Amino acid sequence: MNPPNRSDTPRAQSDEAQEREDAARETQPVVVSPVAPTPAPASAPVAAAVPAAVPAAARSIRRPDFEQVIRRAAELSLRETDPDDNLSEDEVLRISAELGLPLQHVRQALFELPDLKVQPRWYDRWFGPAVFSVSRVVPTRKEPALRRVEDYLVTREYLQIVRRKGDTIAFVPADDAISSVARAFARPGSRHTISRASRMMVGVHTLPEDDSHVRFDVDLSDTRKEAVRSGVSFGSIIGLSVGTLAVAVFDAVPGSLADISGMIAFGTAMGGSVAGSVAASISLSASRFRNRVFGAKMELTGLLDRLERGDRLDPPPAPWRRKLQLRLFGDRR
Repeated sequence: MNPPNRSDTPRAQSDEAQEREDAARETQPVVVSPVAPTPAPASAPVAAAVPAAVPAAARSIRRPDFEQVIRRAAELSLRETDPDDNLSEDEVLRISAELGLPLQHVRQALFELPDLKVQPRWYDRWFGPAVFSVSRVVPTRKEPALRRVEDYLVTREYLQIVRRKGDTIAFVPADDAISSVARAFARPGSRHTISRASRMMVGVHTLPEDDSHVRFDVDLSDTRKEAVRSGVSFGSIIGLSVGTLAVAVFDAVPGSLADISGMIAFGTAMGGSVAGSVAASISLSASRFRNRVFGAKMELTGLLDRLERGDRLDPPPAPWRRKLQLRLFGDRR
């Protein structure tokens, strides 16, 4: 008789079932249940949410400060480039557009740049610049405005054209005999300076709405040189005259020039008189030259006034001529 199988007994079956449950429990994945956060106590302060950074209010810039900022920004930008490089007008317009400046204002600023330049001199601080500009926007087209100005300068101021480039014309005083004689009688040098300018540039440029920008550049270098020479010469003559008088006075005193101290005193007096006379004469000549510049600006301003109104560019007649016209023809206004 065969012995009974151990697996058939109830105890053996119970042990096998227990082993199968343990094996299944070991192979089953462990699931971790989330743990709810512990609520903060009621007395603890609740942290407020940090808001996003708010930009500060923009600064208000005054108009003079705005001009200074733009000028300073241009200086800083030019430092990063070669100082010998030149910017084209297109580049200037592009940069100005990036800055938000109106293009018509930028073009007008470009038109106002002078074409004439001179080398600095030692007497600039007393006499001022020899080149100046006068400009204005007139309500007329470029072609008739340029033609009228050209005819006036040639026929009334006795200037001749030496160069024509685009919208700019260069003039110098006509040097023929007839023009020189006519200039001497019709344009006396004491009151008329434009006809005796060393150089003159006239630029007329087109603006929107059939307007034109007219600019006059005048070079009075020769007139200023004459003023400097006359000031130095006249001052030297006066100084030497005073020095000669001082020599006579010192010589009248016995032994005044015999010792070193007397000679030093004489040299100091002579040098001081010459230097003082030259300085006073130069100051007087500089004042007269500045008056000539002011008179030249008044001439050009009057010319622009007549051009802006559409009147004849000829200046008003002399009082006696005007009176004769009124007597003969009456008032035709």
